[in-house]
Parts: sequence; structure tokens; C-alpha cells
Amino acid sequence: MRRKRPRLHLWTWARRGTALLFLVLLLVASKVMINNDTANAFQGSAAATTTLDLLPLVDPLALLESTIAARDVALTALLGSGILLLTAVLLGPIFCGWVCPLGLVFDLQHSLRRRVLRLFGKKRPERPVGPLPENLRYAVLGGMLGFALLAGWPLFQVLSPISILVRVLVFGLWLDIVVVLAVLLVDLAWPRLWCRALCPLGALYSLVGRFGLLRIRVNLHLSGKYPCQQCSRHCPMGIAVMEDYAEAGEPWVDHPSCIRCGSCADVCPRDVIRMGLWRKSAWKATAQRENGDVALPILDHAAATCEACETSEG
Repeated sequence: MRRKRPRLHLWTWARRGTALLFLVLLLVASKVMINNDTANAFQGSAAATTTLDLLPLVDPLALLESTIAARDVALTALLGSGILLLTAVLLGPIFCGWVCPLGLVFDLQHSLRRRVLRLFGKKRPERPVGPLPENLRYAVLGGMLGFALLAGWPLFQVLSPISILVRVLVFGLWLDIVVVLAVLLVDLAWPRLWCRALCPLGALYSLVGRFGLLRIRVNLHLSGKYPCQQCSRHCPMGIAVMEDYAEAGEPWVDHPSCIRCGSCADVCPRDVIRMGLWRKSAWKATAQRENGDVALPILDHAAATCEACETSEG
């Protein structure tokens, strides 16, 4: 029997590393702000940070809420928010997949859950439990901005699980701890419920960065030949990567919930799915598919099996 080729899951470890680094910097910045240490190179909070007194980074939703509530905007905050929005325009909503501390906690929790289930001989869930009302987060975004307009108060900055998580790690307040534990318990029952259906910040980044240059690409010469569904099973956002994109002959995944985390690329045993920058050739591939020039040999799911597909885990 052929040995399964080990997979390194480079995208997974890379995004966990960047998210952990950002979380550490947030904790350092919060401690500096509490101690009023103006000499420190990095200071701020979960909503805004400053590096070397030169580079401001401001949560775009925090800027929108505060601007609407106060009817005024600071140029420094506008610059700091503009940097993050421009990054999203160029690369997509990578904050959700590569930076968000809450996403890191969810990711680690589900990785631990898979290993515990495997220890007891149980299979992992096929994919995040669904369907979920994904458009609801856009309504939440509108509701938060509307509340800021009517009440003059940035509500999301108080209720944001990201801010609460940082407060737990900095202050350890029991009420915040209860909230974080409740969020984690809900996430066990409905994986990524917050990210997929409720997060207004994710909704904002999705609107701005949907067509960013960093994308999940599909090899049209291989798509449909290996319908193992590993990409769909491991997508944290519940996207049917294989069914709606690989088998459909789409050159890339353009789902609004795609956070460019690379999970699908990591577990694909035949490199049908990859993550990389957009290329002009993808447009040509789309035109060929629409003209019927690309043949996609779709196999029966039940009949198409291989050792790599059956045993790959993220």
C-alpha cells in the first residue's frame, strides 16, 4: 500500500503565526496604554494602534462608528483606517483569515476538537454546520452604524468579541471571561457562527476586499478529476469549494465569505486548489469555459477515492 505523502499545511501555520503575533502586539499595546508609557514604540488598543509614533492602524468599523457618532473625523484615524482598507482592496479580507485574534482562537479550538475526536475514534464533522444566514452580518453592520447615528455611541467597540478577548487577557474580568466562554461554546455547536453570520467587521472587509488580488485558484486541468471534498470539508466559512467552484470550472473562488485562509489549499491532495495572486490567464480560462473549450471530467463522488483524499486532515 502506498504511503500517504505528509502535508505541511504551510498556509495554516503561517496564518496562525501572523494572528498570534498581532494578538501579542495588541496585548503589549494595551499594557502600554494602561501604564501611560509614551516612550514605548507600540501602543494603542484593539480599535487603534500606533507604531513608532508614525504608523497608525485604525479599525475601519471603529472609525465609521466614531465618525458617525461624533460627526467629526481625525485625519490620523482616517489615514490609519485607509491603510487597512487599501490592504483589503489589494489582497482581499485577509484580516479575518490572517490577523483576527478571535479567528485564531476558533481555529485552535476546532483543531483541538478534531484531535480529541480522532483520539476517541470518531470522525470530524463534514463541514461547518449550516446553512447560516450569511447576509445577516451585513444587516448587523447596518444596525451598528444606524445605532451610532441615532444614539451617538459606538456600540460595536464595546460589544466586539475581539475587544472582549483582549480585555480578558489584559484584565481578567469575570464578566468578560463568561462572555468569551459563551462565544466558544456557541462556536462548538455552530462553527464560525460569529464569523459567517454576525460579525459586522468581517462584513465590511468582505464588501471592500471581495475582488482582491490574493485568491483561491482552481487548476482547471485537474478540477473535477478528484472530487474528494476535502476543500469543502475543511473550509472554516462553510464554502462548498469543490461543488460550487472546482467542479463548476470556475478559475477561482469568489465567494464573499472567503477569507483567504488557505485551508482548502493546504488539504488538497492533488493541488487542484491553490492560493496565489490573481493572473490575467484566469480571465482567458473563464472565457474558454464559457465557450465550451474546457472539458471537465466530473467523476462520481462515491466512486472517486484515493488514500490521500481519505486521510488528509487540516
